[in-house]
Amino acid sequence: MKALANKVTKETQVAFSTSTVEPRLLTVKAAAQYLSTTIWCIRNLAWERKVPHVRLGKRILLDKADLDRYIESQKVKAT
Repeated sequence: MKALANKVTKETQVAFSTSTVEPRLLTVKAAAQYLSTTIWCIRNLAWERKVPHVRLGKRILLDKADLDRYIESQKVKAT
C-alpha cells in the first residue's frame, strides 16, 4: 500500500512539474515586461484608473486581458 502511495505521489509531482500554467493576473513587474515599459508606468496606469486592476493587500495585480484591451484602445488608427 505504501509503495502505491509513493508511486501516485511521484506521478502527480511529474504531472505538475511538466505542465505550464500561465497566471491570469500579472504583478506590476510582469505587466511592465509584458507591455515593454517601466514599473512606474504600470503603477501610474493603475493609480490613475486607466487600467483595471486587483488589489491584494498592498499588491497590485493586472489581468492580461485588461492589458490587451488597453493596448487596443490606445492604438492610433491609420488614415
